[in-house]
Amino acid sequence: MGGDEHTHRTSAVHDEPVGTMGRRRFVDTLLGLGFGALSASLLTAEDVAAAGRDEVPVVYGLTRDGDGSNGDSEGGGGSNGDGGGLVPRRRTVPADWYDDLRSALAAHRNLEAVHRDGVASSAVAPGEYGGRNAVIHVEVTAERARGEVPERVGDTPVEVRKVERVEDRGGSDGGVDPGGDDPESPVSPDGGVPGSVAVGTKKVYGTLAPAMTDPSDGARYFATANHVFGGSDNGGTPVYLLDGERTKIGSIRAAYPKSDLAAARPESSFRPLHRIHDSDPGEVLGQFTRAGLADLKARGESLTKIGAKTGRSSGTIQAVDGLTCAYGAICKRGQLKWGEESGFADGDSGSVNFHPDPENPDEGVLVGGFNNARTWWPGENYVWGTAAYHVTEKHGLTF
Repeated sequence: MGGDEHTHRTSAVHDEPVGTMGRRRFVDTLLGLGFGALSASLLTAEDVAAAGRDEVPVVYGLTRDGDGSNGDSEGGGGSNGDGGGLVPRRRTVPADWYDDLRSALAAHRNLEAVHRDGVASSAVAPGEYGGRNAVIHVEVTAERARGEVPERVGDTPVEVRKVERVEDRGGSDGGVDPGGDDPESPVSPDGGVPGSVAVGTKKVYGTLAPAMTDPSDGARYFATANHVFGGSDNGGTPVYLLDGERTKIGSIRAAYPKSDLAAARPESSFRPLHRIHDSDPGEVLGQFTRAGLADLKARGESLTKIGAKTGRSSGTIQAVDGLTCAYGAICKRGQLKWGEESGFADGDSGSVNFHPDPENPDEGVLVGGFNNARTWWPGENYVWGTAAYHVTEKHGLTF
């Protein structure tokens, strides 16, 4: 499978004189020992020193500031110079678990199973603390494809499951107009609009995500599932808040079909809020990293979503780093699988999954990613969508 993730062990960092290293050498040392690029760039020698001999530090989340405040005043998406406008949240994890995770992620990159005929999707199921190791899950639509997928890649086992071939639904998991009036409008007196409310066109609706920010300039955008707006050529399409009045709150600025994300520039009288409607706590403080989501799974923690159609539902993480070609015409990377199919319906697309902030659980939440679809084929049962870390890596937008 190649790569330092397999041939080196991250716990060897405790044998290095990291306390006397310059910054560049420190980062290079962590990269050489198999730490992920994000952790290597944001960890410090003090983080390493605070970890036990059988532990290593990782960056599990990114927030917009260091004190837990949500920055929902104007300009709240600004930068403090750490992590490109984002502040890392760190914790220690078992070194052998982290090595196993890194090996599985590298193995998945090398597998490229989805590009084989008859393979619908693949993803990494992170291991458990003190339990089973990480595995790669592969879904095939033809029995002959099973024999073309290796049983192992390096030290990582590959589990293959057959699912029924998916009819092309054109990427649509939106809904019909919910109609009716909202007697208690979610819009604040100064025009702030939270996530988890119904938005869409005049014919199809989905769920608004909490505000997304461009850390380079602090600009905020409304965001939701791109398939609600019908594809890639939708620039300038109005985004309506379905509040009975069908209030126009913005227009599509950019569409990212491979991430199923549409970002909308707000109308002058409205502003996106880092907040989830009808959630307590509802303030969005930031987002989980890939390692952070894997850590949540290892600890058996749940994610929650609030969709415009089905409301609140919760469930555990099944897999990260997913790649699928089973949904629409475009293969999608960076997919997160979690929860159960029954917790999602047409109209929930564009909602986010989230978990209380581990450092400030009573003050706010961190986002795991978008919810864009559910399984509709026998044998599988989960909600899936693009993880926040993938959106940030590919498009530079953050929660």
